Amino acid sequence: MKIFLILFLSISVSTSIFAQEKPSISKPKNDIPKFKIMNIVDSSKFTDENLQKDKKTILIYFGADCGHCTYFTKKMMDSLSLFQNTQIVMVSSSEYTRIQKFAEDNKLYSCPFITVGRDGDYFFVSHYEIRMFPTAIVYNKKGKYVKRFESEMSISELVSE
Repeated sequence: MKIFLILFLSISVSTSIFAQEKPSISKPKNDIPKFKIMNIVDSSKFTDENLQKDKKTILIYFGADCGHCTYFTKKMMDSLSLFQNTQIVMVSSSEYTRIQKFAEDNKLYSCPFITVGRDGDYFFVSHYEIRMFPTAIVYNKKGKYVKRFESEMSISELVSE
């Protein structure tokens, strides 16, 4: 009986020590954060200060080799008319040449209100606690946080926010 009790207690203690809570995703601060990425078009620096004021902003974090990201981007490009008066910043920490290929394959360069950049410092991953691709963070015309979308998101939901 003592052995059973000791075994039970040791399992209980080890389970509570190694139990992991589901990570919580914190709401981003109200304003668009200060950030710096490398613009894929010309390798120039692109920061939050380059964003146009009084325009809705959607920050989309993606993986250059992600199938969900490719599918979402194709849907987005097929619905560009819905994104009028919106600026989109697509960001990845993938290798530069892979991001370039993603942008070329999805014709992102053809859209003047889409900026594609590389986050070599992994700022977006840590600031937004990115766990899934793609992740979209929507800010209103005043630069205030509205909503976060992860993985499977519809274009209509994204533009309605």
